[in-house]
Amino acid sequence: MTLQQQTAPSYQTDFSPKIGEAESVAPFVERIVAPNASPYTFTGTNCFLVGQDELAIIDPGPDVQAHINAIDRALNGRKVVAILLTHTHRDHSAVAPKLAHKYDVPLMFGGPHRPARALRLFEIDPMRRSGHYGLRPDRTLKQGDIIRLGAVEIEVIETPGHCANHICFALSDRAHILTGDHIMGWNSTLIADPDGALAPYLESIDFLLACPGQIYLPAHGDRIVKGKKFAKALKGHRLQRNAQIIDLLKENAKLSAWQLTDKMYPDVSMAVKGAALLTVKAHLHFLTEQDKLRKHTRLLRQPVYSTA
Repeated sequence: MTLQQQTAPSYQTDFSPKIGEAESVAPFVERIVAPNASPYTFTGTNCFLVGQDELAIIDPGPDVQAHINAIDRALNGRKVVAILLTHTHRDHSAVAPKLAHKYDVPLMFGGPHRPARALRLFEIDPMRRSGHYGLRPDRTLKQGDIIRLGAVEIEVIETPGHCANHICFALSDRAHILTGDHIMGWNSTLIADPDGALAPYLESIDFLLACPGQIYLPAHGDRIVKGKKFAKALKGHRLQRNAQIIDLLKENAKLSAWQLTDKMYPDVSMAVKGAALLTVKAHLHFLTEQDKLRKHTRLLRQPVYSTA
């Protein structure tokens, strides 16, 4: 596949929510967009209230008083029974322990934050500050677990890749899935080696595609009505990136991760260039593990890669 053949999914960037105002986005599901917009969070983190008389707060977001007040207003006296997290990046989880204490309810997610692979000697995880290390669940959620909220039920779907403890939540209407950062309509998901990993991400897309539910409610951006079609496009885009790396290395013999990033993302702003580099490193780790590339490391020098 040549560079000219590179295509991206059709992203949904036309989204202008009213920050801090609850909006119904599905039966028994309300969305409150938090005030933490950035190049990495788009318009902000989507906090969801799921249920009818008994509610779960999913991905409560940043520890910002205005946002806490917005959640209180949206609850309007209704009973909270649990705080759920799709994963433990701080833009999703920062206020979670405070709200769990405030409402005296359990905090549930897919286990403590951890890297997707063991770090090498002297290796530093550049995403460490983003991970909510030290946060412990009152209940660790596993594949197939059910959270009952009166007449509404949520089923856990394990989807590692963006990070090791990522999960999605399928609603009992069998139409909607809360996809966290696994599938987002506004952009492709950041997979930052070693915090995340490409192999489980691709496997998790396949697993999600096999589940009932077509309408995806992501943690950033608007809902994705044709979720499965979009997820297939995202997977295809990742496979194209793998092919692009191999093509570049066939043309250039040996390149570093940074050199590959410059060639693959020539028009990306410096604000997100670091994220692009981490994603390229995730692809390089995947291709090296698949024996499609060779990694050449010299003392005190940047590793370079070549085709196998």
